[in-house]
Amino acid sequence: MSVVGVVRVGARTPIGLNARQTGFLLRAGFPAVSEAPLASSAGEAISMGFIPAIDPRIVGPERLVLLAAPAFEEAAAPIRDGRTVVQLALDEGVPDAPAATQLLAAAVKRSMPSATVGIVAGGEAALGPLLLEALSALSSRLVDAVILGGVHSDYDPRAIAALEESGRLFSPDNLDARIPGEAAVFFVLMRDADAERQGLRALARVLGVGVGRERARPGDDAPAYEALGLTSAAQQAAEPLARAGRTAGWMLTDLTGEVRRLREWQAAFVRMQDVLGRPYVIDSPAQRIGYLGAAAVPLLVAMAATGWEHGYAPSPVAIATAGNDGGERAAVLLASPARWAEREEQA
Repeated sequence: MSVVGVVRVGARTPIGLNARQTGFLLRAGFPAVSEAPLASSAGEAISMGFIPAIDPRIVGPERLVLLAAPAFEEAAAPIRDGRTVVQLALDEGVPDAPAATQLLAAAVKRSMPSATVGIVAGGEAALGPLLLEALSALSSRLVDAVILGGVHSDYDPRAIAALEESGRLFSPDNLDARIPGEAAVFFVLMRDADAERQGLRALARVLGVGVGRERARPGDDAPAYEALGLTSAAQQAAEPLARAGRTAGWMLTDLTGEVRRLREWQAAFVRMQDVLGRPYVIDSPAQRIGYLGAAAVPLLVAMAATGWEHGYAPSPVAIATAGNDGGERAAVLLASPARWAEREEQA
């Protein structure tokens, strides 16, 4: 069993101003999509998931900072400023990327001056390679803590225009699309012994991570049902389950309403039946609170950790999957620390 655990989470989403609110309201099935003060090219109001507590006049890098800063502070508050690495994911092709990178790095440094900060624009799949690096660095004792996160916002006329131009903006007449959204989520990984010295405990275990690449891209003719990249990523992540003869009953995805990605996930789901089991709960939060972008994997990890912390999770083992427009795919195997340990002892 891994000695590295998720010990803290923080979130700022359309459905909650912290991780606990977000987790509880997602579990209760609440939606968080409403009419935003943005308009389409035809002057029609946009339905999206957004945070009304943020000044509606603020867009771009400044809005990303207002999303990310409280989520980071929630996750990092009890972490002593030591050998800590912070890795933050942005969306692919994020507007004003240099300014966003500079402002976000400065915001992290204000909270944690000695941290090493890295920011990558890899979208939903960025956390796959970053998680592998984090687990390796922690296991090798090169660092004491790794804080991983992602921030995304479609609350920008430029983002809405891009979605509309590509035919991916949700409307009652266009269901094969994304509901725009925004979110920032972080989680902290530490070795058990180091966490205990800081009065923390593992909320979730990261038991496996997988990465892959799809041929299919938005707008091309490659078959989505091929799903070789997502299948490979999920099988890599789930290898500890297959080895132990165990199953995951909770599937967490970044799926929106786009049929291409739904078909891909369906194909991978069928191929993964040997490591999936009851109660077969499938959670796709983006369908209720808006597109998550680079915040997708961090939110899925935070959902699982919060569910196990408060005892409402449907299964002690979960598989989270996500993918970006560039074809990169990531999968993470997560487990409740107590329940996984119990079953390991029984086995």
